Amino acid sequence: MIHKPPASTWADYRIRARLFWLLLLVGPFVALVTAELWLIEHYGLHGLGWSLAAWLGALLLAAWHWQSFRCPRCERRFFERRPLLLALRARRCINCMLSKE
Repeated sequence: MIHKPPASTWADYRIRARLFWLLLLVGPFVALVTAELWLIEHYGLHGLGWSLAAWLGALLLAAWHWQSFRCPRCERRFFERRPLLLALRARRCINCMLSKE
């Protein structure tokens, strides 16, 4: 039996977008505080690098998750696959031209 993903909704789209923006704006501060409080003390400067690398990985994963949003009308990808972040500026589905607004 083929597993079909649940239908996408605009609420799902907003959750994905907000997760990305939250990680982009708050993530560096959380990474720096985590590094300052514990990682730098135990691992030196490498602790800061690991903390920032984890934040960057989470940010890229959130961008990929947002970009893999499926159109509520045609159920195909709403955005193009490449380029990773610039495609998120699209205002219409690349397949059926459904507008985000």
